[in-house]
Amino acid sequence: METTDANTSERVCDDAAAVSDASERAALSVSVEPRISYVIARLERAVRAQINERLSPQGLTTLQYTTLSVLGSRGQPLSNAQLARRAYMTPQAMMEVLNALEAKGLIRRDPHPNHRRVYPASLTDEGRRVLTVCDASVEEMENEMLAGLDPSQRELFAQWLKECVRALHAGLPHESERRPATSGERSLEKNQVA
Repeated sequence: METTDANTSERVCDDAAAVSDASERAALSVSVEPRISYVIARLERAVRAQINERLSPQGLTTLQYTTLSVLGSRGQPLSNAQLARRAYMTPQAMMEVLNALEAKGLIRRDPHPNHRRVYPASLTDEGRRVLTVCDASVEEMENEMLAGLDPSQRELFAQWLKECVRALHAGLPHESERRPATSGERSLEKNQVA
C-alpha cells in the first residue's frame, strides 16, 4: 500500500509539473511585442557580432575598422582628438587603436608641421586595401540584414534610424545643423601633412 501511495504521489507531482510546463509554454507563446529599445539593442549586438566575425580574417576589431573607415571617408590625415570625436571614443582609447593600426602597417602618423605634439594619422596603401576588403564584407552583411526590404524601404529605414539617433542627441546632425569648424580646427586640417 505504501508503494502505491508513493507511485501516486510521483504521478501527481509529474502531472503537476507537466501542467506547470504547459502553462509556462502557453504564457511564453502569447504574442507580446518587445519594446523598440529592446529590438534595437538586440540588433546592435547582432550587427557588432557579425562585423567582428567578418573582420576577423583581416585581424581587425570593430573599433579599428571604424577608425580606418573615418580616415578613408575624410581622405586626409586626422589627429588623435579628431578621430576620437568622430568615432565616439575617448582620446586614450583612440591612442590604443592607433598604436595597434600603426603596428599592423595600416596607418602612419607623421608630425604636424605647425603643432609639434600632434601626429595626424593617415591610411597606408595596405590600410586602404584592408579597408576595401572590410567595407565589402560589411556591405555584404548589411545586404543580408536588409534582404527583406525593397530599396525604398531600405531608404526609409535608414532615414528613421538617423532621426532616432538625432532625437537622442547622439550624433548625425542634419546638414543645416552642422556647426562650422573653428578657426583652430580649420588651421589644423588645412596644415596637416598628406
